[in-house]
Amino acid sequence: MESRRIQKRIADMQADYAAKLPERIAGIEQLWSGLPAAGLAAAELEELIRAVHGIAGSGAIFGMAAVSDAARNLELHLESIRARGGPAGTAENERVAALIAAIKDAAG
Repeated sequence: MESRRIQKRIADMQADYAAKLPERIAGIEQLWSGLPAAGLAAAELEELIRAVHGIAGSGAIFGMAAVSDAARNLELHLESIRARGGPAGTAENERVAALIAAIKDAAG
């Protein structure tokens, strides 16, 4: 009996996570679109990396390993942008958009 209750609780938590994921992804898109193209503001880029890191770390915990993997790919790319401190041009915008789309696809 206790085992079923635990399984139900886990399933409820997974469903809650999946239901909130589109909003979290939309927040990531909004953060990225709000960064100035000419020079990425450090504080805003850090906020974006933290948001992506949160999904990278939590997806697998809630049974969505593909979401974690896709978010980790975006996180690594954003970290490379931060490391070189360069502006995000059209190619960067397209790459980040594709990586965000991969998270969406993985989320179903």
